Amino acid sequence: MWQEKVAEFERHLTEYQSKMDNIAFQLYGIFEDDRRAMKFTYQLPACNGEESEFGTVEEEAEIESPADARSFIANLISYSVGCAIGRWDIRFATGERQSPALPEPFAPLPVCSPGMLTVEEGLPLHTVPSEYPLRIPWDGILVDDSGPEGTQPHQDEIVRRVREVLALLCGDRAEAIEQEACEILGVRELREYFSRPVGFFEDHLKQYSKSRRKAPIYWPLSTASGSYTVWVYYQRLTDQTLYTIVNRYVEPKITEVERAITGIENDMATASGRQVTHWRDRWQEARAFRGELHGLREELLRVAGLPYKPDLNDGVIINAAPLHRLFRHRQWAKDTRDCWERLERREYEWAHMAYTIWHERVREVCRRDHSIAIAHGMEALYEPASPSPGRRRRRQQG
Repeated sequence: MWQEKVAEFERHLTEYQSKMDNIAFQLYGIFEDDRRAMKFTYQLPACNGEESEFGTVEEEAEIESPADARSFIANLISYSVGCAIGRWDIRFATGERQSPALPEPFAPLPVCSPGMLTVEEGLPLHTVPSEYPLRIPWDGILVDDSGPEGTQPHQDEIVRRVREVLALLCGDRAEAIEQEACEILGVRELREYFSRPVGFFEDHLKQYSKSRRKAPIYWPLSTASGSYTVWVYYQRLTDQTLYTIVNRYVEPKITEVERAITGIENDMATASGRQVTHWRDRWQEARAFRGELHGLREELLRVAGLPYKPDLNDGVIINAAPLHRLFRHRQWAKDTRDCWERLERREYEWAHMAYTIWHERVREVCRRDHSIAIAHGMEALYEPASPSPGRRRRRQQG
């Protein structure tokens, strides 16, 4: 199913690219010999057997398209997460709304990307109309929590929300498409794709990276083993987000696990034989899980108390840096840790994050550095250095 769709898209893309090339060749008066030279140099794609004003193109080299089944599925899941968290407007995909018209070439850039969930004026939407087909977590938080025994997923559980999106997009075929997607992604179930550091987040990180700039917008904040993960949407990050995670998600989960531990202890007290071993293993696992949840809560509160006041003008990696201990993806954890160390070494004194955490230190820098003072809106603190007596005499003599 997916392989056929990808092959069809590749055929259309190759056809459109070739038609655009032919139009450009015609406009610029580029003829067959020059076209062949350009094709050899730049490997321009074209459809085999295509008729153009230069003749039939039979000898075009086959070029591997960047699109494949896995990337197609990864993009679909990423889009589903965006719809579930309120980034994208699913009504464009379902046909309920028409795609927005393309802007004029020299028109000002829109505030929001095409396809985002916005009001008619193109500004971000913060409340959805009652008839909107999805529930939106406006705090920008989803959680990887399937509930006790995996039977009662949290209402903001990320897999549950993605399945709601797939149901709207695919209808009765949603379950079959999810199974096929998991086979292509190489996982047993969709939850595994989200829980593995080299699963969804790695694909997302690649998609939102260019050159040396890495700017993922969906952040997985996890316990040490990944037993519990909270997904945060960067665009809705505030100074209250970490407290919301603790109060709305982590604390209730700790309470739930403690109740489970009490129940296991009661069952273990009346068990015999092999049942004792079974309940003891369950008891140890539950206690270890509780310990990891306590560790997650403590780290979230530690960062929140720095204080943590994100500012989107600082960029993704600086805002993520204080949370580096909660990332399990090795490269992203390393990048954010390195950024945090540079913040500590005073290399990013222009950042709002530096000022909120070390405000007295940054204020001192503002007195000496005019550009840093401007960055923080504190030009009044800047104290221009007076010229030395020797320099003053030389100026007078000159």
